[in-house]
Amino acid sequence: MARYETEQLFDKPYLATSLRDFWGRRWNRYASNILRETVHKPIRKMLTGLVGFGTARVLALTCTLVVSGVLHEMLFYYITCARKPTWVVACYYVLQGLAMSIEAAFDKWTTYKIHPLLSAIWTCGLVVVAYFWLVILPVWRDGQNSCHF
Repeated sequence: MARYETEQLFDKPYLATSLRDFWGRRWNRYASNILRETVHKPIRKMLTGLVGFGTARVLALTCTLVVSGVLHEMLFYYITCARKPTWVVACYYVLQGLAMSIEAAFDKWTTYKIHPLLSAIWTCGLVVVAYFWLVILPVWRDGQNSCHF
């Protein structure tokens, strides 16, 4: 009988010290690996010769988060009983991508390092607060948290 080892889905996301660490290495590692292999890498390779490595990386990241946002929007479409999509969920992921690009630029252009504990608190706070504000509240406000058949 063949023996398979499963990969851990989450890797202590509360210890993430950056958004890139959170989304790329700690949160839903299956989805992260699939999006990396099917969206990010092909787009980055295609664009590197045209716009350079740094810009290609940012554009690939943006495209990856747009795809993730659209997929999550589809999930919310079914979770909210096929109500009209608001695209707020997709915007959340695009904003996360923008924040990751800013984070990468900050790391590249400065030598200032934030203490890991403060960085972990900032990262988890940004993810949770933005999710609640941009995803949970609109669903509750619009009454899309229950189905009326």
